[in-house]
Amino acid sequence: MFYQDPNPESKITDLSSFPNNTAKNSGEPANYQQSPKSLAQNEADSHISEAYSINPCELQQMELAMEQLKQDLKASESRFRNVIIKNADGIAILNKKGLVCFVNPSAEALFNCKEEELLGQAFFGNLVVEGSACDIDMETDIIPLVGETDAAGIRVVQTEVEAIRKQKENAVVDMRVVETEWEGEMAYLASLRDITDRKRTEEMLWLYNRAMAATSTGIAISDATKPEYPIIYCNPGFESMTGYQMSEIIGKNCHFFQGNDTDQSAVETIRQALQNASECQVILKNYRLDGTAFWNALSISPLRDSQGKLTHFVGVHRDISDRKQFEEALQKSEAQSREKTTQLEAAIKEVKDTHSQLVQSEKMSSLGLLIAGVAHEINNPVSFIYGNLDPLKNYTQDLLHMVQLYEQHYPDPVAEIQEEKETLELDFIAQDLPQILSSMKVGVERISQIVKSLRNFSRHDNSEKKPVYLHEGIDSTLLILNHRLKGNAETLPIEIVKDYGNLPPVECFSGPMNQVFMNILSNAIDALNDWNKQRGLPEMRANPSQIKISTKLDDSFAEIKIADNGSGISSEVKQHIFDPFFTTKPIGKGTGMGLSISYQIVVEKHKGVLDCISEIGKGTEFIIRIPIEH
Repeated sequence: MFYQDPNPESKITDLSSFPNNTAKNSGEPANYQQSPKSLAQNEADSHISEAYSINPCELQQMELAMEQLKQDLKASESRFRNVIIKNADGIAILNKKGLVCFVNPSAEALFNCKEEELLGQAFFGNLVVEGSACDIDMETDIIPLVGETDAAGIRVVQTEVEAIRKQKENAVVDMRVVETEWEGEMAYLASLRDITDRKRTEEMLWLYNRAMAATSTGIAISDATKPEYPIIYCNPGFESMTGYQMSEIIGKNCHFFQGNDTDQSAVETIRQALQNASECQVILKNYRLDGTAFWNALSISPLRDSQGKLTHFVGVHRDISDRKQFEEALQKSEAQSREKTTQLEAAIKEVKDTHSQLVQSEKMSSLGLLIAGVAHEINNPVSFIYGNLDPLKNYTQDLLHMVQLYEQHYPDPVAEIQEEKETLELDFIAQDLPQILSSMKVGVERISQIVKSLRNFSRHDNSEKKPVYLHEGIDSTLLILNHRLKGNAETLPIEIVKDYGNLPPVECFSGPMNQVFMNILSNAIDALNDWNKQRGLPEMRANPSQIKISTKLDDSFAEIKIADNGSGISSEVKQHIFDPFFTTKPIGKGTGMGLSISYQIVVEKHKGVLDCISEIGKGTEFIIRIPIEH
């Protein structure tokens, strides 16, 4: 595309040297006019031999003329530099090799580079994507002329190229290249105009046009500035809906689609909307070209220009004939009316059930908030006590050590001290006080553990699923239910057997999942207590009550099994255990919502599985399967 130069840096300069350097090489052959400065200089040189024959007055006039020429040349140079530098288009001058010799600030902004980074760069390849200029060759005669020029032989090329921008997305540029001269040699001046936004706008307009053409919904645009609001555009969907071609529609008003039986109230609504330049939605009975009727759901919206002046109305037309036919058939069909009534009753029942579940969930949420508040209030003083136990222990040891030193160095104290020592039983205090402190520490740690479990169980941040260790939730629930697991004079304690697998964190709502564990474990404890009421202590010792909790990872699911060795449940009862308000407990002891809510949490909220396996005399097992990730 460009000729090679053995010394590419020799022709690289900046704009400040443009006029002077060009004039400097004026003695070489060139196809451009000499500058006024060069003409003045040559004229002065040609008459230097006559200087002695010119009188002082004429010499002074010549000097003034020379000075005026210099000022004019300087002003011309300043105007030229100002035009180039302040030009909104990027301007770059390239030598024959295609290397950049000069750039203006707009070119720097276009390429996102400083002038020193651009000078010397290969224009095609480093700054403009090679090939995007379609292999422009300024030396060929095939270059198309763009516009008219006064100077013969000056060729202009205009094309779109892709400019390479530093640390930015490439830009689409409208480029004009003309032959010029730089430092006495032929060069090329490239003017660059960023048209990226324009191209994107054109693409978006093309996309919008394609979208309007592709949609089956009819779209018609009317001119709001003309009487009767004639249609100026309609899409293929509108043609297909009405049966008319665009040439038959353009210039007409939408009235010609209406018939004698068209709802006049809807027509009046349209008329008022057009007069008031407001939106409206109506359903009309219109007629196609072949005379067949169709129901048209019409939505009209006004369009305004940037000054707020009304320019157009857009009408969106949807053929809802099928829907209208269905509605008419529905009104005439008695069977469908009964079906609708049945569905309505079922919906009402579902709403009632949902309301009850929401009430129960709200109770659990309130309980969780209460537990969290109590745990917080307990945690503060417990933390204060726990934080002071170690210093108290150290102080006590120091005091006891000091007493031992006194006894060692003063073995025979006065009678009053000896009597007080025996009264206080100082030796016993020295032995028992550290044990008391240790017991206090154990008790405080136990309280802290209970508080932690309460807070873990009562977490109610259910705005989004979070990775949760299910074992922590199970353990917290067991700790809260620990008082129900203990035995008494009539029954033995319920044994808890854990067989935990290696479960990763599971994406779930921690609070609702803890509620599921609470409901299932509470039911298991109730079942075992009811079973133990029918057994004596010897039988309990031979076959102790037991709840086994096992977990494992099964493919992409976390599986939790909670099984008791109680009396089991019948198949008839098992069919209804997840139904709302179903319970086998006496009135006042159960709401029948626990397992129903648990099923909703596992299956609907977490897309998991909750199943029950039970036989009379063989206990009951609940299986929970939760996806690891959603």
